[in-house]
Amino acid sequence: MQSWLREQLPLPADVGDVSFDSPEATWGTSVTRPTVNLFLFEIARAAQQPLALPPRRDAGGMLVRDPPAPAVSFSYLLSAWGGGVREEHRLLGDAVRAVLRSPSLLGDPAQTGLVAPVQLALSPPEPGRARDLWSGLGSRLRASMVLVATTAVTLERPQPLAPPVQRVEVDVVRSEPAVPRRFVWFGASRQRERGRG
Repeated sequence: MQSWLREQLPLPADVGDVSFDSPEATWGTSVTRPTVNLFLFEIARAAQQPLALPPRRDAGGMLVRDPPAPAVSFSYLLSAWGGGVREEHRLLGDAVRAVLRSPSLLGDPAQTGLVAPVQLALSPPEPGRARDLWSGLGSRLRASMVLVATTAVTLERPQPLAPPVQRVEVDVVRSEPAVPRRFVWFGASRQRERGRG
């Protein structure tokens, strides 16, 4: 998510930072340049149906099937820091547009370990939620939004479907050679056959 956010804002590494630290009261005093903070404050089971996964072969070569992967939501408190109020609001506006432009993120499963796209959404407003979140962090209320990322999470308890292939046996059957036929040629060859009689 960090690389996606940097690309979408844009916020290259030489311009600003993306942080996942807890934005407690003293944390903001250490910020010296534009920073987008993603604080993971809640993980919950999502309403989507579990994702059925196709059979696969494990590291030992055994054919296995993973149980359906349940959908899980990760809620982040997204806030902007440093560079003054105008810069912070600009970063927040860019983040809102990025989420609305990209409702889902696709990644290479071999690199991310994900079995489904990550769905992004802005959480609907809940009265008093922002105040409670910032109060719980011991910080003053500030402009922010709740970003919800939902994806399927594998349970990593595969059930064997077939044993691994240990050895492949191939039988080779030799066919009987055909009985050679005797050919009698005409002409000189035929005369030789007659002379032998």
